[in-house]
Amino acid sequence: MTPRQTSPTGLLILLCIVVNVASVSVVMLGPLLVALAQAFQTSVAMVGQLGGATAITWGLTAPLAGPVADAYGQRPMLLIGLLLLAVGLLGATLAWNYQALFALRLLTGVGAALIPPNSLAIVAEVFPPTARGKAIGWLLSAAGLSAVAGAPLVVALLAVGGWHLPFTGLGLASLGVGVLCWVWLPQRPRSPGHALAFVAHYREVGTQGMFWWVLVANALEQMTFFGLLSYLAAHLMQSYQMPAGATALPLALVGGGVVVAGVLGGWVADHRCRLAWCALACVGSGLPAAVVFTAGVSPWAIVALACGAATLARLSSAVVATVLLEYAGGSRTTATGLFALSNQLGVFGGASLGGLMLALGGFPLVGLFCLVVAVLAAVVIRLTVRDSAAFLTQLALREGKTAPEYSAPAQYTDGLQTAPKRKGGAGLALCIPDWVEQTLSPTTTRLCSTSTRDPMGHDGEFITLCSA
Repeated sequence: MTPRQTSPTGLLILLCIVVNVASVSVVMLGPLLVALAQAFQTSVAMVGQLGGATAITWGLTAPLAGPVADAYGQRPMLLIGLLLLAVGLLGATLAWNYQALFALRLLTGVGAALIPPNSLAIVAEVFPPTARGKAIGWLLSAAGLSAVAGAPLVVALLAVGGWHLPFTGLGLASLGVGVLCWVWLPQRPRSPGHALAFVAHYREVGTQGMFWWVLVANALEQMTFFGLLSYLAAHLMQSYQMPAGATALPLALVGGGVVVAGVLGGWVADHRCRLAWCALACVGSGLPAAVVFTAGVSPWAIVALACGAATLARLSSAVVATVLLEYAGGSRTTATGLFALSNQLGVFGGASLGGLMLALGGFPLVGLFCLVVAVLAAVVIRLTVRDSAAFLTQLALREGKTAPEYSAPAQYTDGLQTAPKRKGGAGLALCIPDWVEQTLSPTTTRLCSTSTRDPMGHDGEFITLCSA
């Protein structure tokens, strides 16, 4: 079968399904712990380590596979990820002992790790900067949906056909969406010399200090989210004597906030004041998270506050991913792989440091921890992160701004083509991606002035676009 062209909307829907299948495959173990412990004659605690196996290979694979995908294309890497995911899931139904199941969950983590970074990179190629944030937001919502609908789906399949059926169903789903991706995903030919060396892709993104600060801010904000999520159920059970089974609905409501956060985050990521909103959301997530663990209000007020904190904490993910892709140039999958690594650091930091705070000072200290890391994330964003030139340029073109209302850096590339066209004037060169050049007509747009500082206070060499 030959890949065929599809609309950006259709492609986004397909990628949302792909990401959701991968996410459910990772979080599916919770409802299966008891059944798997009985089947393999081990403890629930030992079965719980299977989740750690998936997280380890995910965290190791995502950043290492990024440069390979940038060199040889996101499409083949995504297809390989879906195939490995299917093999890991279907193979689990044939596991003869715990060790075999553990090895297959390691393989599942490798396959799952290839899917979100490559999906984000494909979206970045299809959508321009001013529409990219909303598309990324929908992808993140699809991943968040696994927390709301994934667990009930696994429980239903477990009740019908035992622990084998969830693995079989998700494995067949992986194969099914893999076939759809083979047919529908665009196949972009690589120009000679496009593939950079493995280290060169890291150099392309790593030489930008701002890139690393964005990752730091993301890791801090994920610590807020996972610190809240890791200890919310325990807080409800120990502080409010809520039965373990009764915590399912509160956790599902918090998961619903994650889905909403993806959509809202996509809108914020395309807004001209997105960095200010992102920093405000970070602080806004820390405050209710602190109240959740310190205030003696009713249980459902705690749930409402936790839902709001989770929504605001995850809202920043769409903004961060969009900004990283804009600064990644031709190394988009490398950037999204590092983004996945920073998420995993947030998972580890939120759970581990949150546990340390709980041991030292109880739940109030967990709340203080969430507040402190959230404020630190906001400070990092406000002091170190700036909008990319590609976003500012497209924003100005969309809003019809003219000098002196808008200026942008004199040289940039969005990585959407291998040989950027060059527009010149007054001795300066502007590297413009294909999607931007299509909007620039010589009869309507011209380079009218240059400066060394733009109206937003950014240093560097700048050009100003004006109406001709």
